[in-house]
Amino acid sequence: MVDAVQITDAAFFESPIIFMEPVPKSSVQLHNGLLGGGNLWNVKGDRPSFGYTDREAQRLREYVINRGGFIYMPTHGNTEAAMQPALRVLRQILPEYHLTTIPQDHEIYNSFYELSGPLRFPVRKIGSTILHHGPYRQLQGVFVDDRLAILVDTEAMMHVMDGAVQKPFFGHYQDRNRILDEFAPAAARQLINVIVYAVTHGNISDYSNYIPASALADGEIESAPKKAPNAASRL
Repeated sequence: MVDAVQITDAAFFESPIIFMEPVPKSSVQLHNGLLGGGNLWNVKGDRPSFGYTDREAQRLREYVINRGGFIYMPTHGNTEAAMQPALRVLRQILPEYHLTTIPQDHEIYNSFYELSGPLRFPVRKIGSTILHHGPYRQLQGVFVDDRLAILVDTEAMMHVMDGAVQKPFFGHYQDRNRILDEFAPAAARQLINVIVYAVTHGNISDYSNYIPASALADGEIESAPKKAPNAASRL
């Protein structure tokens, strides 16, 4: 287990991808894909109380705009209420940029695996409890100079993987655990695409010229590939 990385840590600017998510009951966590997590903002009741200092907000802007960092931000749907915490964060740190729909043919859908589009969250509700709010839709994001810098995943692919591990449904609804299990491999492929995109764009950790050691040793590759191979080329 590694130490948590705070926004003010030096290692923050060495993180090619950051996972952010509002958690309704206690806090919103900032999760570095490689280094751990740290508190991002606190929540009082049902209303988030955003406590960025000027320095923290500036460092987040620096991370996204100048350092080429990537933020993955899942939400529990695309209704106004479900999107509100994410939108408040974006207005605070990037007020001059706009959230927009990610085109179906964007590179994030073929950066490693060839995908047809975003994963659809398989379980919308349990009994009368809505787990995922609003209809299915395309993923949304913030582009900085044509680079996708923030992905707002309204279909929450990360939670499909969480659910497959945690098996959260019991009793009459336990069959929904099987649904999550079935969707988990697709969610993993999409998250792999997100991570590959993050580390091959921007200026933090650029692996676009990476050559596998085995390929170098065998003399199979003379020049560095510009992106990871897709699934078909590796079969």
